[in-house]
Order: sequence, then structure tokens, then C-alpha cells
Amino acid sequence: MPDIMDDPKRIASSRIASIAHHLSDTSDDTAAFIQSLRLYRQADQVAYITPMDPLRFLLRSAMVFTNKPAITHQGVTWTYRQLTERVLALTNALIDDYQVQMGDRVGLLCQNIPIFIEAQYAVPAAGAIVVPLNTRLAATELDYLIGHAGCNVLIVQQFFIDSQQVVIKQLLAKYPHLQFIIVADTPQQPHLDPYEQLLRSHTTSHRRLWKDLPLLNDENAVLSINYTSGSTGKPKGVMVTYRGAYLNALSMCLHTGINSSSVYLWTGPMFHCNGWGFIWGMIAAGGRQIMLNKVDYDVIWKIFKEEGVTHYHGAPTVQNEICNHPNATRLPTPVATFCGGAALSSTVIKRLLQLNIQPTHIYGLTETYGPAVISYMPWHLQNHCPNDQEGQVKLMARQGFNMTVNDELRVLDPDAQDVPSDGITVGEICLSGNGVMRGYYNNSQETAKAFRHGVFWSGDLAVRHPDGAIEIVDRSKDVIVSGGENISSLEVESVIVQLDQVSECAVVGGPDDKWGERPYAYVVLRTNQVLRPDQVLAHCRKHLAGYKCPSNVMIVDSIPKTSTGKIQKFILRNELWKDKQKKVQG
Repeated sequence: MPDIMDDPKRIASSRIASIAHHLSDTSDDTAAFIQSLRLYRQADQVAYITPMDPLRFLLRSAMVFTNKPAITHQGVTWTYRQLTERVLALTNALIDDYQVQMGDRVGLLCQNIPIFIEAQYAVPAAGAIVVPLNTRLAATELDYLIGHAGCNVLIVQQFFIDSQQVVIKQLLAKYPHLQFIIVADTPQQPHLDPYEQLLRSHTTSHRRLWKDLPLLNDENAVLSINYTSGSTGKPKGVMVTYRGAYLNALSMCLHTGINSSSVYLWTGPMFHCNGWGFIWGMIAAGGRQIMLNKVDYDVIWKIFKEEGVTHYHGAPTVQNEICNHPNATRLPTPVATFCGGAALSSTVIKRLLQLNIQPTHIYGLTETYGPAVISYMPWHLQNHCPNDQEGQVKLMARQGFNMTVNDELRVLDPDAQDVPSDGITVGEICLSGNGVMRGYYNNSQETAKAFRHGVFWSGDLAVRHPDGAIEIVDRSKDVIVSGGENISSLEVESVIVQLDQVSECAVVGGPDDKWGERPYAYVVLRTNQVLRPDQVLAHCRKHLAGYKCPSNVMIVDSIPKTSTGKIQKFILRNELWKDKQKKVQG
């Protein structure tokens, strides 16, 4: 019998096995877990291409940061291993218990709680499309979105059933095939949560492993549908692709400086643009995410002081409340924050800096995966305005430059020609690149309107400065941006004109010191009719989310129109904004 030492291949194998044994400090259980994360390549797959899929971020971090804290919620922390096992359990449950198939849509209506992160990975892993829903919508609005998306399953937090934003009987009457996964969100008492019991039932050795799942392996396929209001009144479903989500996550890592030491506090809603990409980016970086199921400024400042938060994001209203809170005090280490939806005022910027919070202005839309443009970084500020805080604050109010995954920002005139970079000439912001949506779901007409001359037309008007930075000066669409939320003026108008006493109305965005801008309603009554502003507001509150209801209702004799009868909203808007330098409050 030949000796093993006579076979060079067997010698090499023996040495490799010996080295692996000595280097390994993991248990057999951990080794088996690491092995289970592997996704095997197809036999005919070339070595130099792997489809971009955010799931790979999770699998890598589960291997590299196995026992590192990934998520903290209500005093409970899950490691990357535990998070990954929960995602796998949910994926198996969707396939086995809810018969989710390739291309199905799964609605997600939850606050900033762990299930939101888990579903962002589990639903695509099951081959389905995730549909994050705005938690601030009324029952009738959610009903429309669930129907438009064609959801087969709705993952819903018990909170929204209790608040009657979700009425299961009514939904089943309209969509009899709709199934529900109810999340109680009781992490300290998991036995009381049907969602936790669902996960527990799929943790056996008989479940599918990652390699057995129906992964699409098509980076241009739709990963999620995110609804946004537009100038047409009805929400439009933005189709987010695997490729776009993957690159957007890496872009956020690069531009915001998150890494494995980062601690992200979820002050912004996760349903907005999939959490601006931070849901995937933080997992890719191996950082820790702290959930915040509602904005409570006492809790925010407690977490700031006790948990070593390094990053958060929020609309100007959130930033203002953080600055003005009684517990606000200068933090011992810098915290980075990112603000969009409206411009930060110089007062808030200065106050944030005093608190050791470094604000960065970003700009984007649901159609661009959230942030697509980022303002000046600290190097720019010091280089352009050394030791001049006033000058730096002025620069920080500009929207800035394209992010790495997008093409150069363009500001175009109606003929699709670039406006001069003089800081004066106004044009429309146009974007292109890897961070632009695939189109609107089941809405080819609106898709065609949005994409012209090879670019996406944002509807926002801006100037371009000589250094290439853009600065928004107005909005061309009839969308009102209030506290970071998009409100369609036409949607509000359609509700008001339901009143029998109303002849016509026009809703425009007017300045608001707290929210940036708010809806102002101009209402013309029918002849010999009587209606009070408070009655109009009461009617709106029955049919619209609270943030969409007008802050001011004015009963007027007439509304300005062109000779052809088209309402001249710009006249109303100009009157409201006449004492402001810009028609975008900040």
C-alpha cells in the first residue's frame, strides 16, 4: 500500500486540513452556520460577473460579523447571525405558509421595527417584490395602494389594526385572496407575538437553506415598489431594481462614512425610499442599527447620550425639534446627520454644529432611490470659506453634486439644453445613472412623461453655480413637500370638491416655519351655499392622512384663471411666498 507521503496531492490536502484545524477557533456549530451562507454559482456562470443583490451584503456580514450586534430594539439586541437566521425563517414561511411565488407582491406596513429590515431581505429572497407602505396614510389610501400593487400578502403591525388604518374585514371583502402576517412588536415577550411564533416554526433543520431559495439572479428585476405622490393626484409606484438598490447602498456607505463601528439611529421613516438605502448600507458595512418605532425626542436624546450614535437622518422638522429639546447638550463625539425634503435654515445648522452634530444636505426623490445629490463636505466648506461660518452655512444650504453612482447633474431648459452655470438662470433638475428608477409600476404614460431626452425630469427648478453645485429655487410640479412628506395638491383638491357646497378649489404650498411648507386651500362656494373653513378641515380629516390636510382654508369669490380656464396656481403661490427669498422654505 503506497504511503501518503508518496502522493503530492494528498500531501497538500493533508497540510491544508492541518492548517485549517489550527487556525479555526470556531465551534462546529458556527462552522456549519458559516457554511450554510454560501451561494453556489451556476455551472455556466462566468467568474467575472455576479448579479448585484443586497442579500449578499447580509450573507457576508453574517460571516464576517457573526456575533456582532446588528439590531437593537426596545432593549433587545440581535447579532448578525440571529438576524440572518430570522430572515431565513421568514423567507421559508413566506414560501411554505403563504405560498409566495416568483413576482408576487408583499405589502409591508410597519413602523421602524426589526421586521422592516427582515422583510427587505426575506421577501426578495423568496423571489417576490416588497411594497413598503406609508404608515401615515388613512385606511382608504392604503386600500388603494394594496389594490394597485396587487399584494398577495400584507405584513402589518398590530398598531395599525388597532388604529383602524387597516381594517382586515374590509380588505378581505375587496381582496379575498389577501393574506396577513401580524406583528405584535413585543420583543421582550416574544411568546405574545404571532410573528415570532411564525419564525420559531421555521427554524428546524428541514427548512430551505440560502442555496435552495428561488433567488432571481437578475439585477435589473424589480426588488421593491415604493409609492410616491405626483402631480396627477394618485400615487405612483416607483420600481426599484436589485442593481439600483445594491449600488445605492454602496453609495450611501461611501458618502456618509458608515462602517462596522457605526451606530445608526432610525429617526427617519424606513418606508421612505427603503430608508434612503441605509437599511442595506448599514448591513453591508456591518454596523449596528437602533430602531425607533416613533419619534420621541426624550428617547432620542437618551439614546444619543448612552448608545454612541454616529449617524441619523431626518427632515428639517426633526432636526429643529432635536436642537430645541430641553435635554439638548453638546455631544462628546461628532454625530453625522443627513437632511432632505426641505432646506435647513441657517439657525438650525448653527445649532446643530453647536451640539457637535454635523449636518449634510441631500436631495433626491423616490424615483432616485432617495438621496441622489449631496451637498458640500467639510473639506469643501473649509476650502471655500476658511474660518467663515456664515459663508459655510450659506454653502450648506445648496443641494450640491451628484452622488457617485449617478451621472453628472444637469439643469435643463424646456428644450433640453443645459442652462449656464451662473447661479442665476433657472432650469429643471434632470438625472440619469444607476440610481434612477426603472419606471412607474403599471403606468407607462407617467413613465414616458418622466423620461425624456435620455434623462429623468424631476419637476424641481434650480440654478447651477459655477462650481457645478445646484440649488433649488422652486418646484414646477404641484407637489407640496411638508416635513419631508410629499403631498399632491390635486389629491387634496379632489377630496374638498366632494363637498356639495364647493364649486371649485385650488391647493398650493405655502410657507410654514416648522414644516417648510403646508397646503393652503382656496375654496369657491356654489351660489347661495354656506360653508365654514372648519367644516372643510373636518371633511379632509375623514378622508386624508393628517399631514395632507390644509393648514389654512380660505373661502374666496374666485380663483385666478387663464383665458382658457386653467387655474393660475402660481399667482396664489406667489402671494403666499412674496416675503420669502425662495419658494422652498428653509
